Amino acid sequence: MANTKSKRRQRGSIRPNGAGFQVRVYAGRDPLTKKDIYLHEQAETETEAEKARTKLLHQVDEKRHPKTQVTMSFPLDRWLGVAELDETSYERAEGIIRNYLKPTFGDLKAGKLTAEMLELFYARLRQCQEQCEGRRNGKTDPKTKQKHVGEPLAANSIRKIHFILRPALNRGLRWGYVATNVAALAEPPSQPKPNPDPPTPEEAALVLNTAWQRDLDWGTFLFMTMVTGSRRGEMCALRWSDINLDRLELFVKHSNNGQRIKDTKTHQRRKQAIDVITRSVLAAHRARAEERCKVLGGELARDAFVFSGEADSSAPLVPSSVSQRYRRLAQKLKIHTHRLKDLRAYNVTELLGAGAAIEVSRGRRAVVRQLQETTDVA
Repeated sequence: MANTKSKRRQRGSIRPNGAGFQVRVYAGRDPLTKKDIYLHEQAETETEAEKARTKLLHQVDEKRHPKTQVTMSFPLDRWLGVAELDETSYERAEGIIRNYLKPTFGDLKAGKLTAEMLELFYARLRQCQEQCEGRRNGKTDPKTKQKHVGEPLAANSIRKIHFILRPALNRGLRWGYVATNVAALAEPPSQPKPNPDPPTPEEAALVLNTAWQRDLDWGTFLFMTMVTGSRRGEMCALRWSDINLDRLELFVKHSNNGQRIKDTKTHQRRKQAIDVITRSVLAAHRARAEERCKVLGGELARDAFVFSGEADSSAPLVPSSVSQRYRRLAQKLKIHTHRLKDLRAYNVTELLGAGAAIEVSRGRRAVVRQLQETTDVA
């Protein structure tokens, strides 16, 4: 009898706690930390406490309780290890976990995370990404010796945090680390409406003219980004074998994420028609690439990259470096927007009308002059 009573006490106990009663039920041994697991609940009356104990015992018997008391860092790392992500998405997720989730919730027991905690966390990030809640505004940081100015985190960035937490906790739910996916209950910030802010045609023409004066290849890259509407990764993965100058066709087949050449963002290939001026710009660009290869004693390979920092065009440009270079140029020219992706909204006629001096080979300049005259008349 003594042993039976002892086992029953281990499975559930009720004791006075403050103005009510605390219920505690033994739920086994943590296979990871090797510590005993107890489920707790607070009740106002002894009758409610008995009901709570019965509920907790059912959870244990039906194996609906979390089987481990690991902290949030563990399920986040475990999810990152099995999630099917490409290199860019993996780096983004790892950075979000390292910079935002682990500093805030890393030491918290996974089973104690609540939807309320998450929504308060999102609200604080909307005020300041360092979650100072205004307490540090204007105060000098003893480490940097600079005054702190609260910088809110964009709604899109907070939504990315949420949609990393949600599948990570869902996986933790299936693996028994948590009893419920609280991220599925929490509400992230609303999806902001798209608000593109491209440079004006005059600003775009200024960017092109300045880039071409400094580096013809760089100017050509920006020109092609403008008139094709392609993403930076697609431009950085473009090969000469993807372009048919005779048929005025350009095929977007791949994208460059900075580490490898992969499918496009939409996982679809597309064919684009190009005009005669764009063909002239590309022909002049190819002639320069062929001349560089000739100096090296070789020939331009059929599948060489259209935009490359190598003399033989054997390696593509790095997308992040391209964005940084454009940002520096836009800042120096005092263009109101510094994002490379904001250039994806122009056509040749618009650029010529704004004063862009399109750089082409000598034999094709008559085509440009003719189009310029047509634009002026219009």
